[in-house]
Amino acid sequence: MPWAIVIRLLARLAASLFFWRIATNRRRAFAGGQAVPGATPKARIDAQAAVIAVRNSILFTWRALLTIAFLTATTLLLVAGLTIVVLTPRWLGAVLLAAALGTGWATWFEGRVLVVAVRMRTRRRRDERLRKTASS
Repeated sequence: MPWAIVIRLLARLAASLFFWRIATNRRRAFAGGQAVPGATPKARIDAQAAVIAVRNSILFTWRALLTIAFLTATTLLLVAGLTIVVLTPRWLGAVLLAAALGTGWATWFEGRVLVVAVRMRTRRRRDERLRKTASS
C-alpha cells in the first residue's frame, strides 16, 4: 500500500476527530456528568444571541463567496477580452471587456459591503465588551 494513501487517511481521521471534539465539546465526557474540578459552571446559551451570531456568520460567508466569485469572473473576462482584442474578432473582445468592467464594479461593491459589515461587527463587539465591563 502506498504511503501517500496511508498518510492521507490518517490525516483525514485526525482532522475529523479534531473537528468532532471542537463541535461537540466532548472534553471530559467520561466524567459521567460530574463537575470537572477547577472548572467554572457554564452559563446557559442565549438562544437569540446564538441565532443572530449564526445569521451574521452566514451573511459574512455569503458576501465573501460573492466577492470571490465576482473577482474570478472579472479576471477571466479581462484575460479573455484582452486575448480576443489582440487576436480576432475585436468586437467580441470589446464585449468581454465591457462585461469585465461590470463584474469589476460588482466585485468592488460586494467587497465594500463586506468590509463595512466586518467593521460594524467589530464595533458592535467592542461596544458589548465595554457595556459588560461598565455593568460589572
